[in-house]
This record gives sequence, C-alpha cells and structure tokens, in this order.
Amino acid sequence: MDQQQQAHVYFELAADAWQAKSVNAADEYSVIDARNGAVMSVVKTLPAAGKLLDVGCGTGQLVLAAAAAGLSAEGVDFSAQMIAHCEENKAIQRREAQFRCGSFFDLAWPDAHYDVISAQGFIEYVSPHQMEAFFERCGRMLKPGGALVVGSRNRLFNVVSMNDFSVLELTQGVLPLLESEGIALLSAATQEDAFTSLERLARTDPQPSRHPGTGIDVDVRYQYSPADLISRLRRYGFKPRTLFPIHFHALPLPVKRQQPALHHQLAKMLGALAPQSHHLVPFSSSFVLDARLS
Repeated sequence: MDQQQQAHVYFELAADAWQAKSVNAADEYSVIDARNGAVMSVVKTLPAAGKLLDVGCGTGQLVLAAAAAGLSAEGVDFSAQMIAHCEENKAIQRREAQFRCGSFFDLAWPDAHYDVISAQGFIEYVSPHQMEAFFERCGRMLKPGGALVVGSRNRLFNVVSMNDFSVLELTQGVLPLLESEGIALLSAATQEDAFTSLERLARTDPQPSRHPGTGIDVDVRYQYSPADLISRLRRYGFKPRTLFPIHFHALPLPVKRQQPALHHQLAKMLGALAPQSHHLVPFSSSFVLDARLS
C-alpha cells in the first residue's frame, strides 16, 4: 500500500478520534489550535482578505474560524469521514462555509481566486514531487500578494530529539546541514535576519524511503527544514514572511513521557509568550511558514 493509500485509510478510521482531539482538554497543548492560530494571525495581516481555502481541512475548525471572522471559507479533504464531521460542526456553529471531499490534485480550482491558502498536516502525506506541484498550483490560485501558509513537521527537531530520527539523519549525512541551520536561526536577531541566513543555506535535502514510527500508521511522513521548504517555495514565486514555531519541547523526550503535564504547560506557555519566535523553531517538532506570492 503506498503512502497516500495508507494515509486515506488512516484518516477514514481516525476521523472520530480527530474530532475529539480537535476539542482538546484545556490543560493540554494542541498542535491543531496552534497551527490554526498561526493561519488566523496571517489573515489579520491581510485586511482585505476575503477568501480562504484550507487543504487537508480535517474536521473543519480552521475553515469555521475563518468564516466566523467574515471570510468566504472553503475546505477540502480526501476523507469522507472527516468531511462528515466538517458538516456536523458547520451545522452546530451555524456558519456559512463550503466543504469538498476529494483529492486536491483531482479537483478543479479557479485561478487568482484566493487570498489565503492553508495546508496544515498536508505536505507530510504527499511526495516531494507532489508537494512542488501543489506549490505551483497554489501560485496560480492565489491573488497577487496572497499568502500560502504551510505547516510542516520540523526536520530541524531531529538534531535535538536524540532518537531514531536523529540516527536516520546521521546515516544520511544531513545532520551537519541541519545543525548549521539551527545555529543560523538562534544567531539571527530578527526574522528578517533569519530568512537572510536561511537563503544562504537553501538546499533540497534527500528524503528517506521510510521513517521511524510515530503512532500514525503511515510508513512515510515527510519532514522539511525551513531552509529546504523556503528554497522550494522560491521556485514558484513565493517569498517567506513569517515563521511560527509549533509545539516547543522544553524537556528531553524521555522526560516528556514521564512528565506530560509539565511538557504541556511549558509548550502552552512559550506558545503564548512567543508565537512568532524563530529562536524556538529548532526546539519545536513542527513549524508554520507564511509565504507570500511575489
């Protein structure tokens, strides 16, 4: 079974759990909420924004938040069970929003139509080639100056996680490149300085054919570093604007498992205090990149 077939099966079976997860306990850190919050922060920087599309919309929370903020909001997901939850949530919240079930790549999309396109938890489940086809298509779908807001599993985190992912990077010879990128982010005084440094480190890193297990039954879930993702987006006319750290890890992973409440507390605190700190990115398991169509 290939990656996307595995992902489709997983999300069809996990939709109910994903729905419950999207309404997380107040004392837990939520990656879903943090990513959605980053997207809505981007929306606020575009006062004339009127149309938003969320690709891989899951159970629809971001789309409904955008609708509540007055945008014409759409979501697409290839899981029928996820879209069923979207429609339920839409009815409960009494929002005007549109949801489509299907693969982004198989559906027709208008050109120069959207102000914001979001993809959270999406690019890890498509091949690098498909991801670049996605970027190219988004470049046509967005209005000039529009924002593509992409969430990614953070390959830089493998430098500090000291686990099987770190061993994998070591065997692939990528670890020194990731270390250099982390140092550049920590050394930069501002995000503008950080992006200048990342431009100098621009590259396309090799991807393994299989990843260590993460509790999600998909053999390959791709990871990218900010420099790698920025270099690919540049090819399709996008310029980075803001980098958001998502899910800061203050504790070593074994201690995190022993002290989950403390981990969540620290992650929530730093997420609230420094939602756009590039200095936190090397220690965060995900990040969101706001890239503007130039």
